[in-house]
Parts: sequence; structure tokens; C-alpha cells
Amino acid sequence: MTEKTAPSPAGYLKGTAVFLSLAALNISCWYLFFSPKGIMRLYTPMYGFSIIVVLLAAVVTFSVLFDGWPLAKGAGSLPSAGRGAGLTLLSLGLAWFLIFGLFYNFIGRFGVTYFSPAAIVATGETGSEIFNARENASTALVYLFSTFIWLALTWRLGFRAWPWHEERAGALAFSRFVTVSLFSVLAYSVLFHPHVGVLFYPPQKMAAVSPWWETLADTNSAYFHLGWVVCSVAVVILSEALWEEYPWRLIGGEKRQAPFLRGVVTLFGTVVTGFVLFIAMKKGMELYWGRPFVGGQYLDAPYFRYLHAAEMAGFVILGALIVRTYLGNLFAGSVPLVRGIVRTGAALLLGALIMWFYYAAGPALLGTVPGIAQPEDTPLCWSFFMISFILVHRNFFGAYPLRIDP
Repeated sequence: MTEKTAPSPAGYLKGTAVFLSLAALNISCWYLFFSPKGIMRLYTPMYGFSIIVVLLAAVVTFSVLFDGWPLAKGAGSLPSAGRGAGLTLLSLGLAWFLIFGLFYNFIGRFGVTYFSPAAIVATGETGSEIFNARENASTALVYLFSTFIWLALTWRLGFRAWPWHEERAGALAFSRFVTVSLFSVLAYSVLFHPHVGVLFYPPQKMAAVSPWWETLADTNSAYFHLGWVVCSVAVVILSEALWEEYPWRLIGGEKRQAPFLRGVVTLFGTVVTGFVLFIAMKKGMELYWGRPFVGGQYLDAPYFRYLHAAEMAGFVILGALIVRTYLGNLFAGSVPLVRGIVRTGAALLLGALIMWFYYAAGPALLGTVPGIAQPEDTPLCWSFFMISFILVHRNFFGAYPLRIDP
């Protein structure tokens, strides 16, 4: 399937069958590792969520920042199956190293306590029993690596290889990774670190400022930032996958001149657009459930509305990736604006169907808690897990057995 040629009916059926097969594999892996009714039961939910977010960050690193390096396509490269398996193993290894090596046993022990459950327990403070310690450390990892994913995808869409476009693949990969990591730490320290500081009793006022957005958002929870960050990621994915990189490709023309300007405009443009999407979702929830209020529980809690905006954006991302990879972007005719509208409509419809599937069939297939706004359930966990599978299938294995453009 390519963007240049519209898929045939047989192509749509083949793409749908491949996606359903991938979804079945995903649900099987979910049952093995994460389902509360499964075998390993890692979904607590924040512990399982942190593992999946770090895994997705690792996949994004190798597919977006590294462009498949050190197993990139080209002369003398491995066959697609070997390359895909190699990159998958590298992603799993990187995720394991980041969680259990770098953060649990280095940064958490010798730098920032809350990144290590063992270091939190060793303090002996109130709430430092192992379950709460692991959930709090996992929350910090979710925030940090969500920030990394957001900036990595935005950097690729806006700056691309600039300013290292003349460097070798390894130098380019390392440079982008280090730069995105640096900006991720800076963004995390302002947007999310203050919330982690108030997870403990007493709040860590000397290490983290009080959440500065509390008056604006009616909550001290950083779900406020997670909501618009994931919505901004949805805008980036929609632009890259369905809109043929419009409107950002207009900056610098087809020859991609002025990469710095394009990168800066893309970053701020996707943030603003993502925030508009975020507010629109919040207003929609207010029309349906009424206004949230400080001290409200579950559906009435402001922090849940922000988290739910992120959850809905996660389903939209899934819909966009399905349209892009398994439905051949639907068609190639007409002008870009019409193509983008049709594809976006299809992605929104698929996202709504997937959300309905999650809440209707999730308790039986995924072992999730029935209903919406349950503290023991975080739909972003499964949607990010499915997104990881799609990115691995598309970027590492070339979406085999489908034929897609690079």
C-alpha cells in the first residue's frame, strides 16, 4: 500500500486482517504480562504503565531518532525479518536498562530518590511501603518518558536531521537522542516534577516547588500537562501520518529550507493546536457530565477530565496509525485538504470505535475494571502498548506482509 495508489478492496481486506492479527498478538502479550487476571500481572496500574511508556520511548528512539540505526536499511543490511527482530530486541533491552539499570539502581539511588522504589522505601518516611513507593516511582517515569516521546516525535516532524544532516548515521542518531533527552529533562522539571514532589508526605517543598498551575487548572495534578502533551502528540501524528506534513511543510518549501524556523514553528504550532484539542475535549466532557469541581471524585474531578483527554487522544493516535499503515491512507485523489479531512474523519471514527471496544470488551479481554474513571484503570496503558506494536510492525518489520512507502 502506498499514498500514491489507492488500495483495492482486496488491499483493504488484507490490511484489516493484518491489523486484527497484530491486535490478537497484542492482547495475548497483554494477558501474559499486564492483565490483572493474567500471568505476571504487572498492571497495578502505574507500574505496568511506566514499563509500557518506557518501551514506547525506546521504540520511538530507534525508529524516529535513530532511523533504524545501527540496523538501518541499505546495502549489506540484514533481511527485513532479521532487522525487525534485531531492532525489537534492542528496544526491549534499552527499556529494561532505562528502568532497572539507569533509574532504579543509579539515578534513584545516587541522585533523585523518587526514581527508585528501593530508595523511597529506605527513607522510612510515611507512605514508603513498597507498593506506594513503586507506584510513585512509576508515575515519575511515566511523566518523564511521555515528555521524551512528545519532543522526539515533534523534533522529527519539525527539525528532522537539522543541524546534523551532513553527519554519519551514528552521529546523527546520538546527537538527536542527547538533544531530545536534554530538552525532555528541562520540560519535565517544569511541567511534572512539582507534582511528583507533592506525592509524598510531607510535600518535598525544598526539592520541588508547589504545582504552579493549581489555580489555573483547579488541581495540583500534572495530569493537566499530560493531557495537552498527549493531545499535541496526536496533532503531530495526524500531521505526519494523514496530512502529509501540512501545514508545517509550507515553511521552507519542498526543498525544506529554513529547518530551524520550521522546527520552532512546528513545536509551538503543535502545542497550540494540541492545547485547543485538549480544551475542546474538556468542554465536551463538561457538556456531557457537567462542570468538574475541586474535591470532586471520579467523573467530577478536574484531574480526571485532563487524564481522560489524554486517553481519548491516545485512541485518536491509534486510529491515525491504523488508517496510515493498514488502510493505505484510504485514497490518493483530490487536493491535500480534502485528503486530510477524509483521513482525519476516518481516524476519529476508528478512535471512537476503539474507545468503545476498550470500555465494552476490556473487562473480559484485558482484565480492566468496568466503567469509566476507575482509579485502577488507565486506558493510556493499553493504547500506548498497541501503538508500540504498530510502530514496531511498521518501522522495524516494514509492515510485512503489506507493501507500504518508507
